[in-house]
Amino acid sequence: MDEELFKRMQEAAQRFRSGESDFEEIMTPNGPAHLVRDASDPRGFRLDFVDGGAGHTAPVQKYPDAPSRPPGYPAPLPFLASCAATVDTRDQSVTWRNPPDPVASLEHLCQESLDDGWALRQEEDGVRVLEKEGVERTLLLTAEDDRPLLVMRERPSA
Repeated sequence: MDEELFKRMQEAAQRFRSGESDFEEIMTPNGPAHLVRDASDPRGFRLDFVDGGAGHTAPVQKYPDAPSRPPGYPAPLPFLASCAATVDTRDQSVTWRNPPDPVASLEHLCQESLDDGWALRQEEDGVRVLEKEGVERTLLLTAEDDRPLLVMRERPSA
């Protein structure tokens, strides 16, 4: 997903959370889409594509490991150099598999979030919970098949 579209979706979600809006229409590369307030969705809204646009949409974007942020990587999301990332816009998550120096990578992602205005609310072994403008960002260091896994998820604050 391109940075500008991701930003527009995040701004619309913020208006939903603040009560300013219940419906937004945005233009995507696949045509118009409607964002509709939906409290049952963890993001706080659902995305309805007009005229079958969803058939051409990839909610999951994979980015190869790179020394710097690759083109198209959403600017509001933290970036981990030299580690492949999977961005899931449906789940509002980013997954980094087998990061170099997992503990230092967790701290790097936390610091990048702090530098971007997020406030640290909770710090436990392998977990950092941050908050910004009604959104909670959780950074989790875990393992899958005995390999380290870093996951970032964003949800509306409770």
